[in-house]
Order: sequence, then structure tokens, then C-alpha cells
Amino acid sequence: MPRPPKYKRISRPFYSIGVIIAAALVLGLPAGCGTISILNSTSGNFVSNEQPHRLDPDLKTRIFAYSDRNTADIVLSDLPIETLTDGDAWQNATGQIIHARMFIQPRPGRTPIETTACTGTIRYIVLTGNGEYGIYAGGGFLLPDGKPDGKRFSGEIHNATLRLVSATPGFKDLIGSGILGMDFSAKLDAEAVHRATRSADFLAFGALPTPENPLLVIEE
Repeated sequence: MPRPPKYKRISRPFYSIGVIIAAALVLGLPAGCGTISILNSTSGNFVSNEQPHRLDPDLKTRIFAYSDRNTADIVLSDLPIETLTDGDAWQNATGQIIHARMFIQPRPGRTPIETTACTGTIRYIVLTGNGEYGIYAGGGFLLPDGKPDGKRFSGEIHNATLRLVSATPGFKDLIGSGILGMDFSAKLDAEAVHRATRSADFLAFGALPTPENPLLVIEE
């Protein structure tokens, strides 16, 4: 019996290579929710469905902002806060940035937990230096520990399904599509979240969409 492939642990961004529709990328709207499995969810990594690779980011920067009890933006990154909030610095940075948006707060007994359940959208950006990057996007079940209306906000992302949706020409994709699962605990910093998500929006417009996810169709 052949041995199953071993996952190659990648604790830093790919140096050779980090929308379901445009709204999911730029606005964080629910556009593609993935299968969840609470009992078998992975934690703290992004595992490829197509290749024996995974990302294990060291997310030292964890911040969030909220607009109401159901809506929160969480930004997690291995970049220092000074780099994360400076869009120009992303040009030569190598790192990983996760932007998760909770658009509905699950309520026990009232929010269905099914294989198609989705309470958040996610985009996962991999920066590889020299202006190269890739953006993975999708959705999944974001289960908070409480309301996002204090100085700290924590929870868990269950088996969110993501796929590469856009990238610069020099980005080499080693993930394709995969499953993201992790716990998080973030502190309130609305200004930093605004700057980081705005920079992520610019990247989304600047990258080339993958053939499976065209952002613009031109009819001649």
C-alpha cells in the first residue's frame, strides 16, 4: 500500500511564489461559503486540498474593529503592526495577512450549523516580496466567544474553504484551494484595521484574476 503524502510545513511565506467574486474580496460580502466540520476542523493552518503543502503562519499581530453586534473585521498577520498599516511597505514585504469578516453572529439554537453554513468571508494574502503576491478567498463558519463590542474579541474559524482568486504574474501558487481553521484573539484597533483592509482592497484590484474567477469581462 503506497504511503500517503507528507505535508510540507511552511512556517513563512513562499519565496518562489500570499473573490470568489469582487464583492467578497473588496467588501467582504458573503460570496462563497465552505463546508464545515466542527469536530474535525483544523486549527492554526491553511492546508491545501490539491498539493502536499500548508501554511502555518505565526500571527503575532491580531486586531479587530466592529460596527455592530453582528459585524466585525478581524485582521491577523505575521507582519509587525507598523508594516501592516503601511500599504507602501507591502511592496517589498514577505508575510501573510488574513482578513476575516463576520457578517452574522451565530446564536445557539437559532443559527443553523450545517455543511453549507457560513457566517463570515475570508481573504488570505501571501506577500512574497518584490511586489509579488497571491490572494485566496472564500467563506466559512466563524464562531465568536462573545459579542465584538469590547476591547478584545476572540473566537474560531471552522474549516473555511478558500481558493486562489487573483495573483501577480510572478506568484507561484502552491496551495490552489484549501481549508483554513484557527483560533484567534484580537485587540480593538479600528484605525489599524481600516488601513490594513484598505491596502488589501488595493491589492485585490491590482492583481490578475485567475481564469476560474474573472473580475471583469470585456465584450468586443
